[in-house]
Amino acid sequence: MRKAPRASITTDVARPRTLALCALGAALGVGVTLAVDKTPLASERPISKPHAKLACERCHSETATAPAASASSLPAPPHPNVPSGAVCKSCHGEKAHASRRPAHRALAAKGELGCATCHPAHAGVQGVTFTDDGIVRWGAGAEVKVPKAATLPKGTTVPLVSLGVCAKCHDPSRAGDPIAACVPADVRGKSDADLRKRVSLCFDEHASLPITEVANKRPAGAVCDKQHDADRFVAWDAAREAAATTEWVAPKKKEGNPWMPAGGALAGALVLGASAAAVDRRRRKAAPAAAPKQTVPAERKRLPLIDPTTCLGCYACVDACPFDVLTIEKYVAVVARPEECCGVVLCEQVCPNGSLRIADGEPVLDRPATDEGLESRDVPGIFIAGDLTGLPLIKNAINQGVQAIDRIAATLPRRRSDMFDVVVVGAGPAGLSAALRAKEKGLSCVVVEQATIAASVKSFPRDKIVHDPPLDLPVEGELWLREATKEELLAQWTRIVRARELDVREGHRVVGIARAPDSFVVTTDQAGRAGEIRAQRVVIAIGRRGTPRRLELDIERGCDDRVAYALADARSFEGKRVVVVGLGDSAMEAALALARQPNTTVTISYRGQSFRRGKQRNVSELSALITQRKVKLLVETVPVAVTKTGVILSHANGGRRTIAADVMLVLIGGLPSWDLLVRSGIQRPKL
Repeated sequence: MRKAPRASITTDVARPRTLALCALGAALGVGVTLAVDKTPLASERPISKPHAKLACERCHSETATAPAASASSLPAPPHPNVPSGAVCKSCHGEKAHASRRPAHRALAAKGELGCATCHPAHAGVQGVTFTDDGIVRWGAGAEVKVPKAATLPKGTTVPLVSLGVCAKCHDPSRAGDPIAACVPADVRGKSDADLRKRVSLCFDEHASLPITEVANKRPAGAVCDKQHDADRFVAWDAAREAAATTEWVAPKKKEGNPWMPAGGALAGALVLGASAAAVDRRRRKAAPAAAPKQTVPAERKRLPLIDPTTCLGCYACVDACPFDVLTIEKYVAVVARPEECCGVVLCEQVCPNGSLRIADGEPVLDRPATDEGLESRDVPGIFIAGDLTGLPLIKNAINQGVQAIDRIAATLPRRRSDMFDVVVVGAGPAGLSAALRAKEKGLSCVVVEQATIAASVKSFPRDKIVHDPPLDLPVEGELWLREATKEELLAQWTRIVRARELDVREGHRVVGIARAPDSFVVTTDQAGRAGEIRAQRVVIAIGRRGTPRRLELDIERGCDDRVAYALADARSFEGKRVVVVGLGDSAMEAALALARQPNTTVTISYRGQSFRRGKQRNVSELSALITQRKVKLLVETVPVAVTKTGVILSHANGGRRTIAADVMLVLIGGLPSWDLLVRSGIQRPKL
């Protein structure tokens, strides 16, 4: 197997490496913490004194039933972790502990916990037990001695009920509540936390039985004799006094901190993560300053080159490409849409065995001639950035805006107060990036835009997804906008322009750029008013989408407004009959957006025979709508005329047909804005 070629690692690949180091640090942190900390990973919950000799399985198991000697066969608890009242009654008796209050009996019958609702075996349980040498007040897993001599036989026990349990139905702070007689006067009006740590002083909740009946009905081994004889009143009085003179009994905290493992994991992750980040910063700082990758205009278009003899067909490259350039055919990756390739190397980096590499393809012809610093070879002092250089992607445009300003800052002879250092034509990604970099470099800069900020992006359909890597802007830093909609991207750029106080003049169309002896004069037109801006350098960043391709049409008088070359908001076409011309991504996305509008009919006119390009997602969605007859596709047709009632299409076989339509949307791509470039002195290459 051939070894994959070594390539520079991009942010998309380096970020998981840092995360992996953080994960390793977390694992090491947990290991070290467990080695030095004494907190047990798992421990049994503290249990009340009367139940201390019982195993957990006695109450918490699917087979927890009455003892073999019991006369009744009691059902198992509804869930292994939730004991039912039947489990308690297997020891304490079925009838002996019925509530004397009808409402309480109904409440117990509804719940699964039964006795444990008021008498939990773990947290919240309290009670008093008489021993040979005194009285013991106990809680879950702990107990305290009461300074009073015992007057009852050993083993007599009185359970205490937390007022927090009673407060679920009663209001202990209200004097008129039935529970008022059971509430100590000093806890009225206290918080819920205080109530949970105080107990009810009433002990006549359950029905009492004659001693003879208790002896006859009690389960074998039950310890309830002393709870039902005449001494029970004495026991209640002693329990009231013990409850009033002692605090809530809580178990001692175990040695160690249960949060230590989590803290160790976090500390380890932070240490290794911070170390990795510090190493990365030192590496970047130590690296020699260089122009961002892929900003020099390419002489040839870069495309994936795939070796079919070694390709695994694993879809790694297909998944990595955000523009659906690659696909799998017959278990091998192929370049399905070469015109959409942006030339980045992520697909090459993710190939597991080096079967794919990025190679130079056909020459890039229709672009201005520039040097490696993006300065025009025809007119020194004018710089070209963005789509005009033949490199796609917003990220490349941003990098080129930075590169152009860096060259200007390094070569500008001197600053002048009577003119701008640089004027930027176009407020797209490249233009705004250039303006931010100029501000960072201390250069005076003005941006002129014939429409509005990022007008090319605004022309996208509403909610169009903008796929892009992280955008690293001057001054601002990194903006992570992967899978952002056009609205989210526009909002970010608008915020940046306002926050950084960039001088952006919208609605100023540049009609000429003239070379003066020591500067450039940029002529603008604003709603019919001419203006001039003088600057030492000019950056042209007008992109390719500014001039849409137009059709030669015979338009009936008064029907000019029936033809549009951009779709900003599909909702404005609700209820209309629309003909979309073209079958590229922009046309398909527009057709999909229009088809979602109520009572809107969509017909697509395409000169080809079938889908030849486009993102797979767009092709799949549009194909489904065509199959469902929600969109009509007319292939091998070209619009030739627009009338007041419709659009006339010419078929490849020479025939013509008329389609009833209210508007025609032409989306067949765009042309570079060569008119302004040529008038500025930049020569157009001969194709």
